[in-house]
Amino acid sequence: MLEMGLLGWTVVVGILFVLPLWRIFERVGMSPYMSLYALIPFAGLPLALGFLAFREWPNGEARIRGPFDEFDRVKERV
Repeated sequence: MLEMGLLGWTVVVGILFVLPLWRIFERVGMSPYMSLYALIPFAGLPLALGFLAFREWPNGEARIRGPFDEFDRVKERV
């Protein structure tokens, strides 16, 4: 199993990163093909995660400014 070589391990690691990112990009409403950025050596995974981190998510989590604002929002419901 350890005799796969560099190309084999690259494919395995690519699948481990690309498939979950593909699903996340679909659920956020972005093009799932952006998950292929994770295949770029060294910079690809941080680039793909950066696209997700600074995007406004469909459920509105981007509007929360900090952890204490979330507590205030919960108190308003009660």
